[in-house]
Amino acid sequence: MKIARYIVILLLVLALATGVAWRMAWGPFAPKDSGKAQGPQVVRVTAATVERKDVPLTVELVATVYPNQSVAVKSRLDSLIAAVKFRDGDHVQQGDVLFVLDDRSIKTQWAQMSANLKRDEAQLVNAKSQYERSIKLAERGYATREKLDQDKAAFDAQEATVAATRAALRTMEVQLDYTVIKAPITGRAGTINATAGNNVKANDAQPLVTINQVAPALVQFAVPQRYFDAVKASMAAGDVTVQARRPDSGIVAVGHLGYIDNAIDASSGTFVARAVFDNADEKLWPGMFVNVSLGLGAIKDAVVFPATALQGGQDSPFVFVVDATSGKAARRGIVVERMVDDRVVVKSGVAEGDRVITDGLLRVTDGATVEVAP
Repeated sequence: MKIARYIVILLLVLALATGVAWRMAWGPFAPKDSGKAQGPQVVRVTAATVERKDVPLTVELVATVYPNQSVAVKSRLDSLIAAVKFRDGDHVQQGDVLFVLDDRSIKTQWAQMSANLKRDEAQLVNAKSQYERSIKLAERGYATREKLDQDKAAFDAQEATVAATRAALRTMEVQLDYTVIKAPITGRAGTINATAGNNVKANDAQPLVTINQVAPALVQFAVPQRYFDAVKASMAAGDVTVQARRPDSGIVAVGHLGYIDNAIDASSGTFVARAVFDNADEKLWPGMFVNVSLGLGAIKDAVVFPATALQGGQDSPFVFVVDATSGKAARRGIVVERMVDDRVVVKSGVAEGDRVITDGLLRVTDGATVEVAP
């Protein structure tokens, strides 16, 4: 009897365990009868109102800094560098002495030319006196016509000799000036490529030094063709403001648009523009990449809404608009004119006063009931 009782108890325990296991495995999937019908799901979202207002038009571009002027300083004669009067990277003024070349040979030639000029001038005085005497003697009949012509030819030839010697002397003076190499512009000197004791030639490919004028500085960039009319109109109306920013800092300089190229590059659909910056603090350096903001006035009476509401579709961009009467979301295809900062300027699709959904879009579908958070 005891054995039968143990068997019954064991069977009851096994049945209870099986029921619990089945409930745990299949209970969540069992149909539930709530006793009432489920209503439509409401999606909680945030929305913004479409506005109509003037929007500043700025174009963000990547640009490169160039010097206002750049001069590769070279020797204009063959000589030896006697002295260097500046250091790498110095700020030099126009007219400052940079290099002094060995001038001994040229000075010797100049002294010789000076002596030759004095000799030729003395001979010219003698030839002139001889010619004047021949004129007086010919008037009295004591000199032949042939003698007069000879003296005149000698005088004219000596005048030409003096003129040639003077020209040669001026050439030597120019050559002597070339031995002192001065800064042709005001700017920042680069690396000195030839030091004292080196021979230089007039036809050397490498310059002695390159001087860049960094104040003012030029910033050059390529502007897409679609902004051509706006750029032209802004330049006709007055100065076009350009702001330059380094990627690692804020606004570092404010300048103005000074030039646009006379042709559009057909391969890229852009045209070159150049802005001028005072750059007195030299925060813009030649070769530096900067971001520029080109101010082109404003888009008048534009229809705008926050960019967070914009959705990308297969055919065209769209937004979800909240119907004020039904409280449902309606999908609207739009035509975007341009993006301005965090705003979308549209040509069509929405109107002033429409409310577009800006947050909670992952759960929104066309026709879904939404609740707009305050």
